[in-house]
Amino acid sequence: MDPVLLYLICLLGAAGLYLLVRPAGPGRGEAGRMSMRATRTLGAVLGVAALGGLLIQLPASVRDAAAGDESARPVAHGFMLVFAVIAVMAAVRMVASTRPVYAALWFVIVVLASAALFLVLEAEFLAFALVIVYAGAILITYMFVLMLAQQSPDPADPAGQAAYDRAPREPAAGVVVGLLLIALLTRLVSEGVPPLVPRATDRMAAIEAWERLESMPGHLRTATAEALVAEASARGGTVAEADLAAVRTGDVLPVLEVDHATLAASAVLRFGDGRIVTVPLDDAFIPDNVQSVGLALITRFPASLEIAGIILLMAMFGAVILARRQIELTEDEKREAAGMARLGHHDEAGEGGRPGEPGLQGEGLT
Repeated sequence: MDPVLLYLICLLGAAGLYLLVRPAGPGRGEAGRMSMRATRTLGAVLGVAALGGLLIQLPASVRDAAAGDESARPVAHGFMLVFAVIAVMAAVRMVASTRPVYAALWFVIVVLASAALFLVLEAEFLAFALVIVYAGAILITYMFVLMLAQQSPDPADPAGQAAYDRAPREPAAGVVVGLLLIALLTRLVSEGVPPLVPRATDRMAAIEAWERLESMPGHLRTATAEALVAEASARGGTVAEADLAAVRTGDVLPVLEVDHATLAASAVLRFGDGRIVTVPLDDAFIPDNVQSVGLALITRFPASLEIAGIILLMAMFGAVILARRQIELTEDEKREAAGMARLGHHDEAGEGGRPGEPGLQGEGLT
């Protein structure tokens, strides 16, 4: 794909996006609405033209990039294009919408389409984390914005909204940043990236996967116990309960051995009575994507994980403070909280504000 043509297409889309998000003109009434409608229509036409240009160029680039890859999946590439188009169109509608409620709905579609892209890329953890984090934290924070925003009485006339809700801040700067980002990402998608590190071969990947299992002693003990039971069942026998309990409780620690020639792994058990048992392990015991991500977070990025937890905790405290109801106390309730006599309802304590005190009614305080 010609880079000049790619950048021209992205520039065309940036111009359309700017026309969609630019502030409304000073004109009011029917003329002002007609001018804003014409501007948005022109922006939508330019955006559709840019999206059509990308759709014409990208499939051929993706097909050429995957031509030499035996593991390439044409169906997966097709789904990626579909979800990418949905995400881009929903993102444009999100930033161009003048009503916060509709912007929130389009934001949900962007999150779901992005999660689908991660699923196509076999990154299940990132897909579910994206939905959980954005639906459980970011969207809830956005709901506070919806409650605080001033809604326009007339949906067709946004003049009733506050100035900070009606006019976006620095739309040109936002469009320029978006233009540079989408041009860079599209160039990388169409031409690929140079390998920063040597690509792991299938043999290296299999050995590293078994090493990750060795770094998870609890998972290794469970896998060894299940392999013991499966091997005994295949021979038509059973495993002694004492041996099985020793493996599960960690009294006998399995030692993982990997044959680099056949990539087969086995667990070696050394019991207290001198017996040495070798148990072959099936490939199903290799840690999956979610377990590998969890292991990397704990072993390689513990500080980042703790900092993220602290930030989320402070965000929760802020949400509680924002959502706390402010209760207006009456004068009598304030006096009672301070331990003073109430000014009203003297009949509840005889004639005084408190039991055992002289009444205040005759002193002209009621």
